[in-house]
Amino acid sequence: MGMNYHSTRNESLVVSDAQAILQGLAPDGGLFVPETIPTCDFSSWQELSFADVAERIFALYFPSLGKERIAQIVKNAYGDRFRDPDVCPVRLLSDRRALLELWHGPTLAFKDVALSALPYLMRAAQEVVGDQERVLILTATSGDTGKAAMEGFSGVPGFGVLVFYPADGVSDAQERQMCTTEADNVFAYAVEGDFDDCQRAVKSLFQDAALSKTLKSSGIRLSSANSINIGRLVPQMIYYITAYHALVKKGEMAYGDLLDVSVPTGNFGDLLAGYYVKRMGLPLGTLVVASNSNHVLSDFGKTGVYDSNRPLVLTTSPSMDILVSSNLERFLYHELGSAETVKGLMEALQKDRRFVLPTKEQSRKKQTEDSVSQEMAGLYWEFANEEEVFRTIAETKKRDHIVIDPHTACGVAVYDTYRRESEGDGSSYGLILSTASPYKFTKTVLSALDREVPKTLEEQWMALSQISGTSIPAPFLHLAECKARQPQRIRLCDAADAVLSFSKGV
Repeated sequence: MGMNYHSTRNESLVVSDAQAILQGLAPDGGLFVPETIPTCDFSSWQELSFADVAERIFALYFPSLGKERIAQIVKNAYGDRFRDPDVCPVRLLSDRRALLELWHGPTLAFKDVALSALPYLMRAAQEVVGDQERVLILTATSGDTGKAAMEGFSGVPGFGVLVFYPADGVSDAQERQMCTTEADNVFAYAVEGDFDDCQRAVKSLFQDAALSKTLKSSGIRLSSANSINIGRLVPQMIYYITAYHALVKKGEMAYGDLLDVSVPTGNFGDLLAGYYVKRMGLPLGTLVVASNSNHVLSDFGKTGVYDSNRPLVLTTSPSMDILVSSNLERFLYHELGSAETVKGLMEALQKDRRFVLPTKEQSRKKQTEDSVSQEMAGLYWEFANEEEVFRTIAETKKRDHIVIDPHTACGVAVYDTYRRESEGDGSSYGLILSTASPYKFTKTVLSALDREVPKTLEEQWMALSQISGTSIPAPFLHLAECKARQPQRIRLCDAADAVLSFSKGV
């Protein structure tokens, strides 16, 4: 027996769990959501390993894949790809706070957790539906998804990955990673534009009927590795559960105590995974939506007006430099409970680059902040500017003897603001998602620590190693030995031609 999914924009557009994984984006441009969100007694999961939790979560959301396939998927994804035996370890900070380190995978970013599983989920889904087509995965990236997708699908028969990233909009290390690959079935283009341009281009390619027809005639279907794909999103639920249980085991809290979680986010996928497990029954308190200087999300959370009519700010946390957050659409569907309403909001966003959240009476009148907070209870929305990010990196090193990257610093800074502003007694425990290794952002980290920034990446890694007392991660040691190709730049209007050209080799 499987679980069905439907589009956020049309509840009658229903597919199976396997079809949702393979399609990625719904044909009407919406995102697939489960028809029901299961509830669980997570207290009985406390002794489970990361792999055990993964098997249970996959069985709940992708039951048609079957227990045997799911067990093999988990073994392939998490057996030996992560440098820490806990996969996503919890590291304690001062003041009843902890970091959840999500970057011990092959590309040193949280995307590895999901993208290590997605290739195997997609192959299993193909078996279930009897799909013999080759799959071409199109992915827009603001820095980390691209290389994680390339790594996950590298050399996998029947799959190709084409990545579009903003030229001049990622860190040197991120670009080096994407331009260093030994497999022929993965490639990345630098697009003249920002991440939102890349994301719009990918979505338009999915809805390009002529392109789909041409590819289909060659036995190729399009799919996505972005968090618009439910197969990318579900694996991110796992580490919220294991982190909560880890803190209980460490004696930091008792099971049943509410755990606040701060999530540095741009596209809202990681935050949405926490939202799901909270609805499933994990004792999470406030979900803190931590934005950077591109604070369209925090503005929306405070006012109910989503307005992307603003210039994109290129910050030191480039993976969050996003003005249109795709997964917010799923959140809106679950909160508002109406596909028709969501469709209207998304049409307004596409046409006017803004929308106004309706009240519970579905009124489109201007609303107060009070009504917004009632609609989205349990979330706190705020951002950290560049000065706060730099200060937080320095303070964390001084206070906790830990070096963090600028995305994690956004999460720490906003959580500290939340705690100061909340009316609690300060006894609540806070978990901050650490989404990337500081070695991916050495220029920013060294500058924040008031250290000289060497010219080459290799020298920057060595300097950071000395300051942090940590070893340069093995994937970067390997990266230093490989020769990277020159980034290949294209215009947005050339994206479809790039897809057709690349597809010939898939």
